[in-house]
Amino acid sequence: MQHNLPNISGRFCCLAAAAILLFSSYVSAEGKVSGEKVNAYYDVAMDGFDVVAYFKQSKPVKGDTQFKVDYKGKSWLFSSAQNAVAFEQSPADFEPQFNGWCAYGVSEGYGAEVDFVNGWSVLDGKLYLNWDAAVRKDFLDELIKRKANAYQNWSAVHTGLINGSVDLYTHEDEGAEIAHPQQP
Repeated sequence: MQHNLPNISGRFCCLAAAAILLFSSYVSAEGKVSGEKVNAYYDVAMDGFDVVAYFKQSKPVKGDTQFKVDYKGKSWLFSSAQNAVAFEQSPADFEPQFNGWCAYGVSEGYGAEVDFVNGWSVLDGKLYLNWDAAVRKDFLDELIKRKANAYQNWSAVHTGLINGSVDLYTHEDEGAEIAHPQQP
C-alpha cells in the first residue's frame, strides 16, 4: 500500500546527522569543549585592547587594525607590530585567563563582561580581568580562593557560555556605566 506522506524519516536522518556533526565540533570524546567562547565585541577580542601591552607597558593600550592577529575565531588588535608578533609566537603567554570573562564571575560559576580599563591584573605572569575596579579588588582580596574556584569552574562555565546554560551578565543589562567597546 502506498502512502502520500513526505519522506520524513529520510529528512529526519539528515537533520539528525547534521546536528551530531555540529555538536561534535564543540564537544570532544572526553566531553570537553573544543570550540572557544571568547569575550569579544562582535569579532574583536578585548574590545580592541592590546593584551601584550598589559604585560609590557603595565596599562591598557588600544590596538590598531593594522596590527591584527586572528586567534580563537576573533581578531586581536595590537598597538605595534612587535606586540602582534610576540602574541603570534606565544598567545598562551598573553591571552587573558578564562577567554577574557570576569575571573570573579567564573569563580562563582557564571559569565560576566569585564572592565578592560580598570578591572585587570597581571598576576604570576597571567592576565586576569574582572567586571570593574571594585570586583577586581574583591578578587584580589580573596585571590587564592577565587583563582582556585575559577580554574575549577572554567570548563563548566565555558561550556555553559557556549550552550547558554549559565548566566551571563552584561554591563548594559546591569546598568553599569561601562559601554563597549571601551575606550582608554
